[in-house]
Amino acid sequence: MKSKLLITALLASIALALVGCGGDSEKEQASVTLTENGTFPIVPEGEELVIDVFANLRNGITTYHRDKNTYTKDFEDYTGLTLNWQEVPTADRTAKLNAIMQSGSYPDLILDHWWSKSEQLLYAEQGILLPLEDLIAEYAPHIQEVLDKYPLVKKNMTADDGHIYALPTIDATPQTEANYKMWINQVWLDNLGLDMPKTLDDFTEVIRAFKNKDANGNGDPNDEIALTGSFKAWNANTMIFLLNSFTYYAPANKFMYVDDNGKIIYTRTSDEIKEGIKYLNMLFEEGLMDELIFTQDTNGLKQIANNPGDNILGACAGGYLGSFLNIGDSDRWKDFSAVAPLIGPEGVQYTISNPNIGGAVFSITSECPSPEAVIRAWDLFFYNETEDWGIRNFLGQEGIDYVMAKEGDLNAIGEPAKYTRLTGNADRDGRYWNQLGPTYKDEDFFIEYTVEGEGDAESTLHQITLDNYTPYLPTDDMIILPMSFDTDEAREIIDIESSLISYFDTTFAEFVTGKKDVDEYWDEYLAEMEKIGLSRYLEIYQNKYDSTMK
Repeated sequence: MKSKLLITALLASIALALVGCGGDSEKEQASVTLTENGTFPIVPEGEELVIDVFANLRNGITTYHRDKNTYTKDFEDYTGLTLNWQEVPTADRTAKLNAIMQSGSYPDLILDHWWSKSEQLLYAEQGILLPLEDLIAEYAPHIQEVLDKYPLVKKNMTADDGHIYALPTIDATPQTEANYKMWINQVWLDNLGLDMPKTLDDFTEVIRAFKNKDANGNGDPNDEIALTGSFKAWNANTMIFLLNSFTYYAPANKFMYVDDNGKIIYTRTSDEIKEGIKYLNMLFEEGLMDELIFTQDTNGLKQIANNPGDNILGACAGGYLGSFLNIGDSDRWKDFSAVAPLIGPEGVQYTISNPNIGGAVFSITSECPSPEAVIRAWDLFFYNETEDWGIRNFLGQEGIDYVMAKEGDLNAIGEPAKYTRLTGNADRDGRYWNQLGPTYKDEDFFIEYTVEGEGDAESTLHQITLDNYTPYLPTDDMIILPMSFDTDEAREIIDIESSLISYFDTTFAEFVTGKKDVDEYWDEYLAEMEKIGLSRYLEIYQNKYDSTMK
């Protein structure tokens, strides 16, 4: 099947090329002698090196062309490259890129493609994508340093043939790796004389008190919503957070993990998750958990959390407080404190990991006139120094969107700050790329900014995460990295997985709401999951894990 796909793609490339979709002759340009490695500009003054770049227009970006984007102008002037942009709306990215890859005429550089390793290998076998590891080793010391620092990223970016065909976007900040959090109304805890809950039993008693004891003190014991969440707001599914007091239950790993014996465990059919579902059913039956959690979107959740007048929300999950609160509109976010993962009945206590494994956002094609020049230029995005093009890609233009911190300016943990932000999240179109292509945020990225007084929700999130969530992350060997599958395996996985998800979602809701009794119907549930193909699904993953990940 794989060879058939390759032949089909190659035939399509030939056919499209014959009808005038472009070829190598259109891209020929005079050879350029580059400056010595490590010096800038890369292209000597008076010479021209044009690089055709495919890129989607990221949120808030009108264009990357130098005449309307000062970041591009400065980057071109500094490197000596001339970037010829082929821009597409994000919604059209996949369709446009697929058409290009079948056309026989490719851009020199492709940004933000997010191809899987299987897709990368497919294009590499056709001679379209270039291997990058030797280019990195010789011309990109900062990229090499980062890949060496994060072996999981390097492992994830390496295809089955041993080559690297794409550069990643890397976010090593604690708040990104541990981005499933629970938030509780500290004012209500204080009003009722309650301590921060540490165990699941503690949490249950707190939620009961929130529900029944007029926690907001307005004289109405019935207006409090003790516990809610949303499947649609960012990491605001409160039930997922609570289930990690029973077993490691992580969406990013498709609800699987590797046990101490190297066996892949599917947690949605485990005895532990059964007990967790029974706990959620208890919350639902007692009216402690808002029934809207199954249906409300972000707007519905925010209507509760940002209720005019009295605060009526007791607790909610969220990647950060902005998942359910309008942080910029009021100081209500200061009423909430973070709840560390709760200790379950068997001592289980996990933070969900969003593993720092990168994502494929940069590939050089065989059309590129100078891969050396391109890799040298993009090595700039991995600097962690004052002259950091990566920070401009994130913040905007120095002097308008940020300035270098003055002596005496402090960050969120009381250490010298590096930058002072001036415009926050205001419109920065025309002054940056909004993190297009490979980016690198190290562990301290979000505490490099000046903070005054109590700080803000974003800057305090760093320390909150380190104190409450980082200690409870799973070990790296529990995490299943994305794996490459051949065409037949990939199709089989997709078919089984979609059916597993559909059946689980329906049955899970029935169990939690009490429409079906968990104990009575559990064996029937397991039998149906097996009928769908769970054993085969796990067999494919286990075989691939055994052959490539150990």
